[in-house]
Amino acid sequence: MRLTTKVYLATALVATVGAASIGSSNVLLSYDSKVSGIKAVMTENTAMIDGTSIDAISDAITIGEVSVQPMSITYVDPEGGVSLIHDDGPALTKDLPSESLARAVKAPIESGSNLVSALSLSNGGHLLFVSSIAEAQAERTADLNRTIVLYLFTLAGMVLLVWLTLRRDLRSIRRINSAALKIANGDLSAHLPDKRGNSEIEQLSRSLRSMVSKLQGALDAERSSKAAMENFIGDASHELKTPLTVIRGYSELLPNADDALRKSASEKIIREVDKMSSMVNDLLLLARLGEEAPTQLTTVRLDELVRDAFENLKILGPSRPIELKLIEVELASDSELLGRFLANATSNINRYVPQKAKVLVTLTAKGKKAELLIEDAGPGLPAEAYRSGIRSFKRFDKSRSKTAGGTGLGMSIMAGIAENLGGDVKLKKSALGGLCVKLTLPLR
Repeated sequence: MRLTTKVYLATALVATVGAASIGSSNVLLSYDSKVSGIKAVMTENTAMIDGTSIDAISDAITIGEVSVQPMSITYVDPEGGVSLIHDDGPALTKDLPSESLARAVKAPIESGSNLVSALSLSNGGHLLFVSSIAEAQAERTADLNRTIVLYLFTLAGMVLLVWLTLRRDLRSIRRINSAALKIANGDLSAHLPDKRGNSEIEQLSRSLRSMVSKLQGALDAERSSKAAMENFIGDASHELKTPLTVIRGYSELLPNADDALRKSASEKIIREVDKMSSMVNDLLLLARLGEEAPTQLTTVRLDELVRDAFENLKILGPSRPIELKLIEVELASDSELLGRFLANATSNINRYVPQKAKVLVTLTAKGKKAELLIEDAGPGLPAEAYRSGIRSFKRFDKSRSKTAGGTGLGMSIMAGIAENLGGDVKLKKSALGGLCVKLTLPLR
């Protein structure tokens, strides 16, 4: 059943129940009020007559003549004979059954369009007082007819009002439904009604627009990720192909080589195998960082890890000027991953930053985050690298000389570690003129 039909049926039901209940109640209350007034007069008149008196009949005639409510009075003798003694109202067209007569003695009862009240006499006869309620019944019928007409007009008005109120929302629902079908079929450019307000339809439209926007963002991210993955696979294939080619070439020389050439070829093969092994280990680490969140967090003194890492760098280059500005920072993290991050950072400095270039390391805590800045006065990176961001780097950075060694995945591993630990890492131009690596971690 369509929503429009349901709304109209619900409106009709509410209008029917409401109007019928209110109108019928008013009509019945008005009718009961009039009939109760007549009953009160008849009861009062009957009470003024003493049924044990020999003058009961004459008293009844007198009361009938002066009564404000027109009535007829009939005398029923003990043998069942009927005599009309006062004719100022409707006469009974048939005798009352004994059961009805007994009830009429206690209180006036309705008999057709009449009210009948009875009084028992001492001789065994009865006086029957009859008043008409035909006028009250006619008014009740007229009131009911007017109520029905009013109800029909009210129902039509309410249906019209509902239609005028909901037609725009119903039109919006149809548009939303049409757009949703297009979206389900892959058309994210489908137009959704852009209405301002607080109705449920407007909220639904805004929610759907938000959903479509997020879906579009997710699709764009998926396309970007797919393109990056294709580039990554291409670069990885190229980097793995080079050592494999070298290994195959030297392997073909071994059968006919002399001792000196055999020794040289074996050493080069081992170096290329080590390079491939290091690259595969880095790829596996990247895959693990992208799939797993750290589960075994321990309390780590970040300042101590930083100090140890740069003391090791100092050993590799005693003449390198290194300045540490560290505060005590304790956080719940993975010391192994943090150690790998710092090892990559110091390895990059050792490979690409001249020995005489200054290195400045600053560790601070701001709010609920720890910030580590590693700056150097080396050559830095190309300007495009700072604009693109670390996640936009190619996996094998062509701006670094391959003669320096390494797999080219160091920056990607550092970014993966930061993300895995709930933080982030950014690259920017250092105030010293070289590269600044900024690591931000939550203080959990």
